[in-house]
Amino acid sequence: MFLSKVLLKPGRLDNAWEWHRALWTLFPGIERQENTPSPFLFRVERMHLVEGASVLMYSTLEPMPESDKAKVLAKKRFEPQFHEGQRLHFLLTANVTKTIRDEVDPERKIRVPLLKREQQRAWLGRKLSENVLVDVDSVGIQDHPPVYFRKGNKPGKIVMTTFEGVFQVQHPESLNVMLSSGVGAAKAFGCGLMLIRRA
Repeated sequence: MFLSKVLLKPGRLDNAWEWHRALWTLFPGIERQENTPSPFLFRVERMHLVEGASVLMYSTLEPMPESDKAKVLAKKRFEPQFHEGQRLHFLLTANVTKTIRDEVDPERKIRVPLLKREQQRAWLGRKLSENVLVDVDSVGIQDHPPVYFRKGNKPGKIVMTTFEGVFQVQHPESLNVMLSSGVGAAKAFGCGLMLIRRA
């Protein structure tokens, strides 16, 4: 994997859907396929509509240095070696939701945000429990303003939540898989990338 610091160049950054599209331009020749995960996860660190956005990106493929929409400012290989019992500090911004059936069209499923703290902590516990031991009551939670976007002609909104805390590694190989695949939904909007460091 590669860990990169990327500048998203100014232009249409007010639409969150364009963040993902801009990062795709760093992987020319890779065919995008419906329902297939992209080769990268990202997290927006700083957003400035005039100067551009600063983004951290994990990718399974090496990005090209620059495109017309994005520029890699720094890059290094990222191949963490975990061991059982290791304690790590983590930072995760996620789209914390549950899926329900639409009242108007019961065949259709929709995602709704979980806004209460106890719901958010329970969600985190479910997502992490297979790979790590974490005391969800000790995890810090930060809410964010809603992020609005337009995908084609369809408007949308997601609600992001950031979790910060310490966990203990339980299954090292599964943790590696989780880091590369991300946590939760809305990865195309900068959710799901987990940053880690030694605790």
